[in-house]
Amino acid sequence: MLDKNEVEHNSQNIYYRAPVGAAEAGTEIRLGIRLRTKQQINQVLLRIWHNKTGEELLPLTASTSSEGEDQFFSTDMELPEKGCLLWYYFIIAASDGTCYYGNNEEQLGGMGELYDHVPPSFQITVYNKGAKTPDWFKHAVMYQIFPDRFCRKGDKIIRKHGAVFHADWNDDPCYFKDPDTKEIVAYDFFGGNLQGIMEKLDYLKDLGISVVYLNPVFESESNHHYDTGDYLKIDPILGTDQDFTELVETAREKGIRVILDGVFSHTGSNSRYFNRQGQYDSVGAFQSPESPYFEWYNFRNFPYEYESWWNFNTLPNVTETTPSYMDFIINDKDSVLHHWLGKGISGWRLDVIDELPEPFSQSFYAELKKTDPEAVMIGEVWEDASHKVAYGMPREYLCGQEMDSAMNYPFRKILFDYLLGHADGGNCFRRFESLRENYPQENFYAMMNLIGSHDVQRAVTLLGEAAYFDGMPAVQQSRSRLNKMQYNLGVARLMMAALWQMTYPGVPCVYYGDEIGMQGFKDPYNRRPYKWEGGDTYLQEWYRKIIRLRNDHPALQTGELLPLYADGDIMAYARVIRGGHDLFGDEAPDEAFVVAFNRHRSESRTVSLDVGDFAGGRFLDTLSTTDPQGVPVVRGRISLKIQPLKGVILEHKHEKRNYERLAGVLLHPTSLPSKYGIGDLGSEAYRFIDFLQAAGQHVWQILPLGPVGFGYSPYQSPSAFAGNPLLIDMDMLIEHKWLPASEARVAYASKSSSFVDFERAQTFKRKCLKKAWSKFRLTADKDKAYQEFCQKEAYWLDDYALFEAAKREYKGAEWINWPDSVKYRETKALNTLKKRLEESIGLVKFAQYLFAVQWEKLHEYAASREIKIMGDMPIFLAQDSADVWAHQQLFDLNPNGTAHTIAGVPPDYFSATGQLWGNPQYNWAAMKEEKYSWWKQRFHKLYELVDIARIDHFRGFESFWEVDGKARTAINGRWVKGPGKAFFDEIQRDLGHLPIVAEDLGIITDEVEALRDACGFPGMKVLHFTLHFNEQGRLGFVAPENSIVYTGTHDNNTTVGWYQQDIDDPTRAAVAGLLHVRKDRPREVAKSLIAFAYASDARLAMIPMQDLLGLDDRSRMNTPGTVGLNWKWCLKPEYTLEIDPKDLRDLCRKYER
Repeated sequence: MLDKNEVEHNSQNIYYRAPVGAAEAGTEIRLGIRLRTKQQINQVLLRIWHNKTGEELLPLTASTSSEGEDQFFSTDMELPEKGCLLWYYFIIAASDGTCYYGNNEEQLGGMGELYDHVPPSFQITVYNKGAKTPDWFKHAVMYQIFPDRFCRKGDKIIRKHGAVFHADWNDDPCYFKDPDTKEIVAYDFFGGNLQGIMEKLDYLKDLGISVVYLNPVFESESNHHYDTGDYLKIDPILGTDQDFTELVETAREKGIRVILDGVFSHTGSNSRYFNRQGQYDSVGAFQSPESPYFEWYNFRNFPYEYESWWNFNTLPNVTETTPSYMDFIINDKDSVLHHWLGKGISGWRLDVIDELPEPFSQSFYAELKKTDPEAVMIGEVWEDASHKVAYGMPREYLCGQEMDSAMNYPFRKILFDYLLGHADGGNCFRRFESLRENYPQENFYAMMNLIGSHDVQRAVTLLGEAAYFDGMPAVQQSRSRLNKMQYNLGVARLMMAALWQMTYPGVPCVYYGDEIGMQGFKDPYNRRPYKWEGGDTYLQEWYRKIIRLRNDHPALQTGELLPLYADGDIMAYARVIRGGHDLFGDEAPDEAFVVAFNRHRSESRTVSLDVGDFAGGRFLDTLSTTDPQGVPVVRGRISLKIQPLKGVILEHKHEKRNYERLAGVLLHPTSLPSKYGIGDLGSEAYRFIDFLQAAGQHVWQILPLGPVGFGYSPYQSPSAFAGNPLLIDMDMLIEHKWLPASEARVAYASKSSSFVDFERAQTFKRKCLKKAWSKFRLTADKDKAYQEFCQKEAYWLDDYALFEAAKREYKGAEWINWPDSVKYRETKALNTLKKRLEESIGLVKFAQYLFAVQWEKLHEYAASREIKIMGDMPIFLAQDSADVWAHQQLFDLNPNGTAHTIAGVPPDYFSATGQLWGNPQYNWAAMKEEKYSWWKQRFHKLYELVDIARIDHFRGFESFWEVDGKARTAINGRWVKGPGKAFFDEIQRDLGHLPIVAEDLGIITDEVEALRDACGFPGMKVLHFTLHFNEQGRLGFVAPENSIVYTGTHDNNTTVGWYQQDIDDPTRAAVAGLLHVRKDRPREVAKSLIAFAYASDARLAMIPMQDLLGLDDRSRMNTPGTVGLNWKWCLKPEYTLEIDPKDLRDLCRKYER
């Protein structure tokens, strides 16, 4: 049999199960298992069980990436079309026998276990398509009121049969029982009423409450009113129907909703429907089989023997599915459900829903949602509500057809086990995560998270470790109070519990009086009258403060839950909103909170928490002002010291912005639409600038503007100074009559093509330029602008023009293969060559003049539209370039001119053998000797063309990968120190401050980051690279303010292509989850990733045009290390029909860009 360490499946890890947790009906789920074994695996099966359809066995397929002893088997499974529960485990047939892999013995999900027999199954909760809980409820804070004990207004005694009234509000409650039978013979009342609740609405509003849940208020015999006498009447002892209507309306005006308690599994024996004592004028079921209510009840021996709730004969059971009963409660126009909804209530809590048959509870839910989709339905369930087995029947409460929420008693149990030390943090964390795995997200965030109720001990009593009450005489229970030490302990723990309650997903519910430290064992002592005088005001103020904190911050309501730490005495988690949307895709401000607890009674604890995937900067203690500096994030972690019996909540501090927030688009001009076969500086460039302005953009990023060489890469240019002649607009030549319009027709250009044909475009444009030059040269000597241009740019133009002319003269040969006299730049030889090639040289200069004139005009137009242009400076130059030929002493060359060492990068994301670029390395010593004068000229020229410069391969200035000039791959190179900060200091000493963006991608060391930061340059953060799993298996990224965030760059796949092809299925699922979109909608992923970039703290968000259009990998600009379609993608003219600039502008406004 396989060893337990050789098999792994974790139902809470997206690598093994995607999506994690509950899944929508009709969607697909991926399940996988990992085997690390030398044994031969013959077959792996997935056993699926559905209670209604039975068993299904699905074979798993080994991943194509599985190798040797490490194999991953998986299958994609279509889920049923209707909500249900599915159960699964794995059957593994190996060479030494068959074994099973299933849920752990605690059946908590997560990491499973290996068995030699049929194991416990993992659970998949499948919920109905579109199942949704009311949004308002997920943001609410609830307060439970036991009406008779909350507040009494007035001293009038209301006549009630068998009632005993307390004259003193501060009495202890009690039961009046027959000493022999122990049957309750009278109920005590304190006179709390609806008017009293209404009087205290301002208190509840000030506390931060937004919904009140009332224990039953209908007429009945008891003080708890769970023995309903008349479903359509308020108990007179609580008030009138008018009082109730006024309460609901007044509460609504104050922003507080009201939820009622419905008891539908039984009625009272002294009720309008059963009428055992004849108190009502109706004919009850007890009185006659002819009663219209008789069929509701089950008589064993009429009239005295009948089925009753837990054998209490005062609570006769009803048969809920009796049509007339369902009509009365649910369906009729003035049914109980409709009657009270008509009074303005916002929902129902259904008592003992386990005892209500599915047809009843599901019909109630369906009618409730049909009548008011925003009404909420809560069920009383004491266990995990997702898979409760009630009276032998598996219930599917959370599959989208039966309830929105449940009283979350498991939440209370786990939290109290942690606080009381009954289980360690790790175990409690697993139990919490089990609930999260089993509950659909809509329900998990709507769970009624209680720590007290009318059915359990008071929280402070339990947490203060009062003596165990079971078996304690009632009078002793009544008199029992915590001593000072116990009370202080109980309050400390209650403060921790309340902080957890207000910061954890779900709807926190405060049981009346818990906020002032009311004590008591179970019923009736947990139902004492509210202490309006003498309550714990310190505790009350704590509740007020943390409820306000929750109400003020969406992250604490519908933000993501990120577990951070759970072990021993410590538990910690984060609540986060990022990307401008909460977990349900609703717009919300970015926020991050860290919540941590130390339950130890006497010792502080220090814990290190990984927050690097959602926060940088620092965190401040939200509830304390003693540490204004807060807790800094250092290398993605915070170190937190927590005092004993304390919970802390830290809020991520949004630092004051130091930079203007901007957005821009990455698009090289060659990719613009054009009738001439390649994008240029003509009308489409101006139209694109207009588009950028309309879209609220402020930066247009382009690739290097230089002439292109081999492969048409702008990063392999024959000049660091020249412009690309292919960008010259032919219309200008026609306008100046240098070129006949008939000569400028392009037969091959197609408006429907998405690719540039460089060879044809180059041939066509050279022909046109040559024609224009032949006309222009006749007056060139007299053209002042042209002559001034040639004179001003002579420092580079003369060498470049000669270089290009010589290249044509020598049939395209590299300069290292030219005649030695030219190769080594002998003056006489160069002068002779210049004279002979005068016409060709003139053509080159003319083309550069045209480029300069057109670019300057376009640049000025962009500036007038408040669009800055970000240019690109490749750090290295092509070996076969005018600059290397003209400045051989500045490069690391062999005596014959070939490169002694060349540039590249070691193996990386793009290539397992690294990237061998072939560019000669610089002779940095020689450059330093002349104070980097060539570089100063280069920077000066670039900033004449652009406003911001991106320096490609910035890390080469700190250290560069040096490879032997004869090498065929970049594997065997070495890191060599670059010129460092002194270089930039020298450049800026002469040229002043330069807006530079450091391309700091790839293998980046601390030294590179230190150089970037010392220079104050923003770095680049590419989401395709930064979105990866951290040690905790979480996906996320935080961009520093002084950075430029990209979805991808020209070297990346498009975002759609990246999502579809470049990441594995678990990462796809995690990315979709992070962005709150469906996994099967790549264009939605791209759109949401753009919003994620915009929402980041980065000072500038740059988006490739392909991503704005939602294009796939066919529109990729470049795949490093390959040849083919690189650099050829171009826009279609109708692109403005596919992007509404208003949408982008709105996005800019939303994220203040």
